[in-house]
Amino acid sequence: MPQRDAISYTTIISGYVTNFNASEALLLFSNMMRVDETVRFDPFVLALAFKACGCDYELKYGKMVHGYSVKSGFVNNVFVGSSLLDMYTKCGCVEMGCKVFDEMPERNVVTWTAIITGLVRGGCYKESLLYFSEMWGSDDVQCDSYTFASALKACADSCDLKSGKAIHTQAMKAGFDTSSFVANTLANMYARCGELDYGVRLFERMKIHDVVSWTMIISSYVQIGREELAVQTFVRMRESGVCPNEFTFASIISACANLVRVYWGEQLHSHVIHVGLEYSLSVANAIMTMYSKCGRVRSSSMVFNGMVRRDIVSWTTIIAGYSQDGHCEEAFDYYSRMRGEGQKPNEFTLSSLLSVSGNMAILEQGKQLHAHILLIGLENDLMIHSALINMYCKCGSVQEASRIFNAVENDSVVSWTAMINGYAEHGHCKEAIDLFEKTSRVGMRPDDVTFIGVLGACSHAGLIDLGFHYFNLMSRKYHINPGKEHYGCMIDLLSRAGRLSEAEQMIHEMPYKKDDVVWSSLLTACRARGDIERGRRAAEHLLELNPNCAVTYITLCNIYSAKGEWKDAADMRKRMRSKGVVKEPGWSWIKVKDQVCAFVAGDRSHPQGEDIYSMLEFLASRSEMAATSWKSLCIGS
Repeated sequence: MPQRDAISYTTIISGYVTNFNASEALLLFSNMMRVDETVRFDPFVLALAFKACGCDYELKYGKMVHGYSVKSGFVNNVFVGSSLLDMYTKCGCVEMGCKVFDEMPERNVVTWTAIITGLVRGGCYKESLLYFSEMWGSDDVQCDSYTFASALKACADSCDLKSGKAIHTQAMKAGFDTSSFVANTLANMYARCGELDYGVRLFERMKIHDVVSWTMIISSYVQIGREELAVQTFVRMRESGVCPNEFTFASIISACANLVRVYWGEQLHSHVIHVGLEYSLSVANAIMTMYSKCGRVRSSSMVFNGMVRRDIVSWTTIIAGYSQDGHCEEAFDYYSRMRGEGQKPNEFTLSSLLSVSGNMAILEQGKQLHAHILLIGLENDLMIHSALINMYCKCGSVQEASRIFNAVENDSVVSWTAMINGYAEHGHCKEAIDLFEKTSRVGMRPDDVTFIGVLGACSHAGLIDLGFHYFNLMSRKYHINPGKEHYGCMIDLLSRAGRLSEAEQMIHEMPYKKDDVVWSSLLTACRARGDIERGRRAAEHLLELNPNCAVTYITLCNIYSAKGEWKDAADMRKRMRSKGVVKEPGWSWIKVKDQVCAFVAGDRSHPQGEDIYSMLEFLASRSEMAATSWKSLCIGS
């Protein structure tokens, strides 16, 4: 175009924003500011710029445009103000968004809905409902279907059924309950607040089941852990002739991930490619999560590397996938790539990396992450706080973990549980029990994982009576049904104390399928106590679960040998050989120059294997020479 005016620029920028190409929209806006001085800005193009900043999380750029809006006076325009507060809340600056809202001279329904939606997005559900209540009581503005939907989402996310019912009543009075948008959110709210049957009835009563309503009910099932029903509903949707959209696929693929059904996930992946939705961010992220949860991290990596566009969720998903699979080096490689491409990590990314640092006991790497967390100011985030405690405990730095725990006053049961478990794992049983006792004094409610920590502490300390006290306290005071892990702790407690008969009885009486963990605890205790008959029974149960478990054969063989039952020991070794059972070697690893090297005994696969063994031989010879010299010196004296 030989000449461009504000309308020309606004039209193209709007097109970019509508098609989620925020970077191009901001590039054109910058060009409009710097190059074309003949074009005058108006509120609409500024509102679009703020929307693009929110979509691309460009907070720094958004602040610059905010400054221009203040200088030009456009900040008082209702369209600009609404877009500005929406941008701040999308970028995580909820307080700044509220400040913009409070300073606006004029507000309309879009403004109110924007602040309510922003607060919901930021997890400030109570505050969002307070703003909704203030809006409802105002005579200047009326709620629309989007306002009701945002308020109902706050109730759904916070499981606030009472407020949800009140807003449902208000929606009915205003005539918005039949709106497809509100009706779908209502069904979701009831389902997530535990009123699943009523939510489904609302869904069934809808006159038209469009893709939004089907997606809403499918995602509701996934969010409350009813993935089988989500799959059945998806099949009904396809039979009804409604075509799924990207959000439907993201939800149903998440259901397959939670069910660990990789075959179903692969079929959906193929269908996604067939309909051309493989480049959708939400779908691609869901596919990556599905492959990672199903143990197919390489497939997840292929999806990631084929993505045209990536967001923080994409990076966090691939890093978490490798972290959970124990691939420390690959997780940090992706983290380096992420930083190199200018993407800033969030609390989920850093928590995954701290987790793998702890699991691999790489303290130096964990300290570097801690330093970066302090630099960006995320050390007080609850998720990061508990991940730091967990990492330091797993790396053996219990004192540092304790310092971090005590440095911040928090009411997060996750952080308290991480510290209790850390004390218990390192034998600081008194500290673990004292901290657990403190939870009730500060008004905190321990969860099932907290009890695993304190029961483990009792087991290590041999405190049988106290262990049973806590075990019974779970159901009596906190109404927590003991799980398989809690029974495992109690069986371990009894086994360590030598009360093998009671431990075996508890295994038979526990209301769960007996796994190898409880029988292994009993077998190990039988070896320590020399109980051949009970050890044989435990071993037989273990071999029923896993006929090729070398550790079981070897432990039982050692029990026989210790008691002089040489024939039984020989028979066990013969049985082991006939089945072709071989004990897998234990792995060790060492970090050298930012690279983790894993190895087994006698391993020569390392590229520098010959050099390593030459150095070992040299050190061994030096040790022999030193020993010989010391021996000669002792004889001479």
